[in-house]
Amino acid sequence: MNNQRKFRVYSFICKEFIYFDIYDYPSGIAGGVSEPQQYTGLKDKNNIEVYEGDIVEWGKLKYLVEWNHIACKWQGRCPYYHSYHHPTTENFRNSIS
Repeated sequence: MNNQRKFRVYSFICKEFIYFDIYDYPSGIAGGVSEPQQYTGLKDKNNIEVYEGDIVEWGKLKYLVEWNHIACKWQGRCPYYHSYHHPTTENFRNSIS
């Protein structure tokens, strides 16, 4: 697992993500941005970083990447199944597409 503290916000004005780390919040952005989303430390099969709020495909299902505060790990939440149906960080590591 990667300990980088990287984040992104979506600019509704520019229609793109703005990436930054915890020590370098971008200046000059005011209003019109999403809540910050944290980097999970994982990359998908195309070597693209996976952030909180991303939709990932695992098997035939799609999952919303979110932080589980109780288990203290990243997981995917599938809205089509019961709340206990969560692949965790260990499952995602080598299988995110």
